[in-house]
Amino acid sequence: MKKTIFLLLIFLLCLQCAVIPLTANTVNAVCDNNCAVSVANADVIDDVLDLFTGAANTNTSAVIDEEVYLGGYPIGITIDGEGVTVIGLNEFVGADGKLCCPAMNAGITINDVVVELDGKRIYNSAKLAEIASRSEGRELTLKYLRDGAVAETVIKPQKDLTTNQYRLGLWSRDASSGIGTLTYVRKNLNFGSLGHPITDPKGNIVNCKNGGVFHCTIDGVEKGRKGSAGELKGSFSFDRRIGNIYANNKFGAFGTFNSMPNFCKAPIKVADIGEIKPGKARIYCTLSDNVRKSYEIEIVKAVAQSSRDDRGMVIHVTDKELLAQTGGIVQGMSGSPIVQNGKLVGAVTHVFVNDPTRGYGMYAKWMLTN
Repeated sequence: MKKTIFLLLIFLLCLQCAVIPLTANTVNAVCDNNCAVSVANADVIDDVLDLFTGAANTNTSAVIDEEVYLGGYPIGITIDGEGVTVIGLNEFVGADGKLCCPAMNAGITINDVVVELDGKRIYNSAKLAEIASRSEGRELTLKYLRDGAVAETVIKPQKDLTTNQYRLGLWSRDASSGIGTLTYVRKNLNFGSLGHPITDPKGNIVNCKNGGVFHCTIDGVEKGRKGSAGELKGSFSFDRRIGNIYANNKFGAFGTFNSMPNFCKAPIKVADIGEIKPGKARIYCTLSDNVRKSYEIEIVKAVAQSSRDDRGMVIHVTDKELLAQTGGIVQGMSGSPIVQNGKLVGAVTHVFVNDPTRGYGMYAKWMLTN
């Protein structure tokens, strides 16, 4: 009889877990690549996390014994694909002092996909620019896709009077590209960033065989508000490549730097999940002038996870300076490291659109086991 009552109670508890998210109002959690996922509202999230905490196995395996260098700086990320899409044509002043646009002269139009230049496969915009800059102005064969059909033309790069580089006169978009925040750098030059995957417009994780990491500058901030996620406005140049991306998965974008970044001076210990508690903490990010700063937050919930998951914490931004500049968590801040009691505990991953002062965080331990 006691066994029957126990099983009945377990069944009712499971039923409650299943019903809460379905009956709650939903909001959007937005990440850097504008991938939206449905989550319960803030109050219901607290209830569900309480259930998870109570049911979780508190054995979080071996304590981490590693020191890493703290991130908090923006990086430009590209993932290689099959060709690059032309998103704009631009005239520039050539060596003869006249405006020119080689791409326009070659018949290239917006939405064409460049797949080959001078007999070399094009997998990112950096490769396209590199071939053009080394052309010395000679005519090159360019293959592209238009409405799914393969076409070919001849293009002659011109020297830009301002930059003294040979250019094609077009803007292109890689298979996936954008900016995010670096979480940590390991002593072997490997790093982790974002804390969530880079996805395509349909929300699918972009397959990564190779990719690039570039020096990035934050140019401004679009403040977040209820119902609309804000954004860090940044830019990066393909001539300042600083590393490579080797993995893109549920837990972030991972890669290797060409050399140790100059900010990597004092290593920080990584906290084990059992050490992370609700309470005050700080996040590190860069909002302007390439200066990393720390801001106060509160860890509202810390779930005792015994296996890898991308949402371990609910965080609340409390720092007045950060709130005044951004309104809370904005796109581009994903990957911002979270530090508590002098240890790296995780990374910011998502923002609640109905309350931009709150969001999700992932445990650093799960990123480091990538």
